[in-house]
Amino acid sequence: MIKLSLAFFFLVAYAVAYDNVTGNLEAWDSIFASREYEVLVHAKDNNLFWTEGPVLITNSDGGGDYETTLLFSDVIAAKTYSLHADRAIQDRTKEKFNDDEATKHMLDKYLHIVKERSGDSPPEDDNWRAEPGGNGLAALSQTPLRALVMCQHGARRLAILNLDTGTTHSLASEYEGRRLNGPNDVVLHSENGELFAYFTDPVYAWLEKDRFEDLPYLDEQVKSQGPGHCGVYRIKLDEDDKSHANAKNEVELITSDMMRPNGIDFIDENHLIVSECCQGSHLDGCKSGTSRWSIFEQQDYQERTPSSSWAYAKTIEDTVPIETAEGGCADGFAVYEYVNGEKVRKQVLLASCFGGLCIVDTETGAVVSRMWTARGERRGCRISNVAIGQEYAFLTGSCGILTLPLTRGGSTSQSKDTEASLHAEL
Repeated sequence: MIKLSLAFFFLVAYAVAYDNVTGNLEAWDSIFASREYEVLVHAKDNNLFWTEGPVLITNSDGGGDYETTLLFSDVIAAKTYSLHADRAIQDRTKEKFNDDEATKHMLDKYLHIVKERSGDSPPEDDNWRAEPGGNGLAALSQTPLRALVMCQHGARRLAILNLDTGTTHSLASEYEGRRLNGPNDVVLHSENGELFAYFTDPVYAWLEKDRFEDLPYLDEQVKSQGPGHCGVYRIKLDEDDKSHANAKNEVELITSDMMRPNGIDFIDENHLIVSECCQGSHLDGCKSGTSRWSIFEQQDYQERTPSSSWAYAKTIEDTVPIETAEGGCADGFAVYEYVNGEKVRKQVLLASCFGGLCIVDTETGAVVSRMWTARGERRGCRISNVAIGQEYAFLTGSCGILTLPLTRGGSTSQSKDTEASLHAEL
């Protein structure tokens, strides 16, 4: 790991008063212990631009206590970071630091760069690619953590990152002989003793610095230089991790019907959910203001088609006027269970959405509450993804790392937070 030497790492409680919560406030208060987020790591003070792909790892320190590390990406700065989350939260409650030496000490202690050039982008792309870095992350093992599965925009592939050496190697870079666009998010899932990586492959690796928005040129690049579509895929991971051949021969297409597939997770063993990040105005049915999540159901072996073992089941969609906020979309999310006021256990998504952070009821198929974070001066804070742990929801996006305290009694999805059965031999 490379220790940062930047100044101004202010671990102070920074509540934002102008952000508000609308919708079902009882549901919100059953999940969260506050209606205001706090900034844990300030983007501006730490040269962070667009944080993404958060994954929480909890390991024993050898003395009977446990330490929680938050790993995350910055897709614009092309760096992967680790943050000692529990220590940072503890120190946030202490007196504010008021000199550079104390600030520098805190930064050296808690926030580190795991990998530079995290997307392994070719140097010739530096002049034009707006988001060259790594994006979604998944822990390949946690005891101890040795490797991550990483989505790479620059190299346009799904890869394994060796945390000891900082090197990457490819898991998947093509589908039916054509290069992927640039994988965005990934989740690991065990099925009948076999481990699979499910991942999304939208347009965002094609974003250009001079045209840094969702415009028709992205879809033109997908057709001419990519696989011809935006897709959701899966790939089987071999236990010895000598799976380079999988990059060409065993990538399975789940769907190519989504225009902007993005976040991905499982709501149970047989149901996969994928968000769709609708931005801009040129795509009919996927314009800014719409937040959408599609659910896919695994088919019985006898019913499997040659193309996919998954079939579309239903869509959850929410649309609000674009004037109500300054951007955002249905990007990453976490699956969460809680007990409501009627003592009934409910499953929801804690999800990035247009305008901020949404609670999405997977049973009723509705957005029940929304915290409006993308408002105010400088567009507020747009949320990109969510990770759950240490009695907090950790939010990534334009403002760095934010936190929201959780009430007691909830639990997160197992797919992103339990140890995967695969232990890579790197």
